[in-house]
Parts: sequence; C-alpha cells; structure tokens
Amino acid sequence: MDFQEIDLPAVGKKYIINLNDLDIVVIHHNTGKKELYFVKDDEVLYNIEFSENVAKDLGMILTGTFYQTLSPDKVDFIINQMVMEWIKIRDYPKLHNKTIAELDIRRNTGCTVIAVIRGKEFFINPDPYNFKFNPQDTIILVANREQLKKFFEYIR
Repeated sequence: MDFQEIDLPAVGKKYIINLNDLDIVVIHHNTGKKELYFVKDDEVLYNIEFSENVAKDLGMILTGTFYQTLSPDKVDFIINQMVMEWIKIRDYPKLHNKTIAELDIRRNTGCTVIAVIRGKEFFINPDPYNFKFNPQDTIILVANREQLKKFFEYIR
C-alpha cells in the first residue's frame, strides 16, 4: 500500500491510497465538502461526495469508533466478567429528568453510565452532576451481571 498527500492550492488537500491495481482518492475541500474516488488505470470507476458531517460519521465507522473486533481472550473475559447494556429509559420514569449524581447509580447499583445516546447525539462519559436524562435517551452501562440486576431493581 502506497500513500500520498498532495496540497491543492485554493482547494484543499488530496490523499491517494494505492491498493495494488486500485487507487482510492480523497479530496478535502476548504469548504468542508469531501470527495471520494475509486480509480483504476487513471479511469474513475466511481465517485461520491460527502458533507463534512457525513464524512466524519463514515470516518468514525471506518476507524472502529462504534464497533471494534476483539480477540477471543478478550471476548471470553467480557462475556464472563463484564456486561455492556443499552437501556432505553422511556419505560423507567425514575430516571427521567434526573442526573447520575441525583440517582447515585454507582453507589446504589455498582453500574457505571459510560454514555448516553440522545437522538443523533452521543454523550460519552456524561457529567454526573449536570447531565439530566431525558425520557427518549438510551443509556449505556458497564457492570457485571449482579450489578445489572441491582440496577433494574433500583429503577423499577
């Protein structure tokens, strides 16, 4: 694999990734627009234009921000020791309009809130004192199985 970075005066930057007989070309425009080209033998096979936000989302997907593969030993550890649970809180009014600190989730259950999804926003490590849960939120907890059981007992 060969990689090139080229300045494009008054336009932005061009990146070329050579994968044997195929080039992937990315052009970052100063305006925020992004273009992606698949080129073979100097002929464009396909091209796509992205807004800055869509390009960021795609970049996060490609870098594993949302999903990362795990080695078998890590999978065994996670399955046996740790649970990551996604909970839609609309059915749990005890959580509505409360902060993590008000609920004292860790002390009462042992669970840790690591993120909250609100619509298209993703809040990682929300401030326990200032971030209030909304009924439409999905919270992501990390716990062991016993702690998760305590959490569900606590919020009912």
